[in-house]
Amino acid sequence: MSKDVRVTLEDVITHFEDLEDPRSTINQRHPLISVVVIAVMGVLAGASGPTGIAEWARMKKDLLLGTLELPNGIPAKDVFRRVLAALRPDAFQSCFVSWL
Repeated sequence: MSKDVRVTLEDVITHFEDLEDPRSTINQRHPLISVVVIAVMGVLAGASGPTGIAEWARMKKDLLLGTLELPNGIPAKDVFRRVLAALRPDAFQSCFVSWL
C-alpha cells in the first residue's frame, strides 16, 4: 500500500532558491524563485508553455499570492517565456533533481 505524500510550495521553494538569476537587474518586477516555482507547478498541473503557465497561475492566484513573494501580482506569459529561456538548463535540472 502506498502512502500519500504532500508537497507544499515551501518544499519546492527550498530546492530552487539557490538557482542563479540570469536576468539583468533592470526591470525585474518578479522574484526569480516565484516565477520558477509557478512554472514548475503549472507544468506539473498540465500547463503547456508560457501561456498555459500564466493561465494556470491566474486560476491559482489566491494560493500563489498567499505563499510566494509576488509584489507585482501574477507574472504575465512573457515573463515566464523570458525567464525560462534565460535559465541555464543544467542549473535548473540540478535543482529539479534535488527536489525529486
